[in-house]
Amino acid sequence: MLTLWPIHQLELEHSQYPGIMVISALLKERGFRSEVVAADLDAVCERLENESDAVVGFSSTTAFAAHYLELARGVKQRFPGVLTTFGGAHPTYFPEVIHEEGVDVVCVGEGEHAMVELVEARSRSDDYTSIRNLWVKQNGTVHKNPLRPLVEDLDTLPIPDHQVFLRAARKPPIHAIVMTGRGCPYSCTYCYNHAYHKLYAGLGKVVRRRGVDHVMQELRLLKAEGCRFIRFMDDVFTVSEEWIHDFSQRYRAEIDLPFSCLVRANMVSAKMVADLKQAGCHRIMMGIEAGNDRLRNEVFKRRMTREHILSAAEIIRGAGVKLVTANILAIPGGSLAADWETVDLNLEARPNYSSASLLQALPGTEIHDIADNLDLLHDDNLEQLTNGGFGFSTALRHPDRAEARQVENLHKFFPLLIWFPWLKPLVRVLIKLPPNRLYEVMYMVSVNIGTHLIAIPPRVGFPMLVKKFAGKLIPRRRARAAREAAGA
Repeated sequence: MLTLWPIHQLELEHSQYPGIMVISALLKERGFRSEVVAADLDAVCERLENESDAVVGFSSTTAFAAHYLELARGVKQRFPGVLTTFGGAHPTYFPEVIHEEGVDVVCVGEGEHAMVELVEARSRSDDYTSIRNLWVKQNGTVHKNPLRPLVEDLDTLPIPDHQVFLRAARKPPIHAIVMTGRGCPYSCTYCYNHAYHKLYAGLGKVVRRRGVDHVMQELRLLKAEGCRFIRFMDDVFTVSEEWIHDFSQRYRAEIDLPFSCLVRANMVSAKMVADLKQAGCHRIMMGIEAGNDRLRNEVFKRRMTREHILSAAEIIRGAGVKLVTANILAIPGGSLAADWETVDLNLEARPNYSSASLLQALPGTEIHDIADNLDLLHDDNLEQLTNGGFGFSTALRHPDRAEARQVENLHKFFPLLIWFPWLKPLVRVLIKLPPNRLYEVMYMVSVNIGTHLIAIPPRVGFPMLVKKFAGKLIPRRRARAAREAAGA
């Protein structure tokens, strides 16, 4: 039996899903087929020919939910016998998506064992309406099953199946995304982590980590595949100083590829960063989020002082590791003046590149409730977000629209301001102009420079950048024909 995973923006380097890779590995261990395909109706239906009993799995964030739902409806219209399943962040917090046309099953929370049980039951034509973690729609009835405990020992899971993505892309990714653990010990209001802790209360430890041996097995396979850069995407990579020390010693000896990771400023030490640098860490990303202390600690609940941020930045820079900071503008209860404080704190931290986003109030997060209480939400807030609303304008209402436009413009100038602080007086004037395409283009150029030529070693990032733009210029069908001709 085939399990097919349609992936939106498959050709982008970051379109790699570790969760799907683990499920794919488990399915293959049990003799099932698992494949990734571009989330294009023609491509999906072409692959489903002669696969009338296939399971089609959509791993969806909120931003891509509308796209995947439309695709699922189209698939079901042409292949009514396939079983469509939705998992990932959006269905976990909005399992009511089961009521949408084209959705047969929703997986809430961790999906490895639930998906394997589903495929096994489907292959035997057994009943699957009582599988834990699944909401199943059958004959007009929705069966809502309880959660199973979390997988506490991650080493009991197989090595993620990167091959399922490598074989699907027109060109294999130059870099790989790796998760060494799951869960975050913090509960920032703009994130789903607090809801995840609540969802799994009493069902196991949320923050878990794989053993170094287990991670090294995955990394050796990636190196053998020609991978040239590793992005560790754990919410907080530096949870354990002892783990970092053991990992760093082995990584340099066995892998020796440049890599990046994410940290919190209050979980950074000189010893830890020295170990990471020795291992080959090229870039560390650290969230500043807000320069204003009240917004950072009372609204976002970051529990982080300016001293934490500046000390961590000094340690990272002093070790010779590239520092990238993440920030959020247009915060509920904030102002243009507060967002300029975020600029100023970044200037003090002196990162090599600084990214900023306009706040998105995701339903299910505390910040959504804060924005709602302040009457800042548009009536179609969720619709905007599920239609890819992570864009160039704030998703919140603002009592002063003129100031809101200045914040949106400040967002476009943010990376440039950190690189060229002397632009501040000029930018204060320029952001008073109406938002425009020139500012957006300037911002995208800055982002591509920062993400491909600074946050990643240029010898790796430049080919990635070329591949990214080539993918936009070469029609998919032409590329597919060329690939088939090459394989003939």
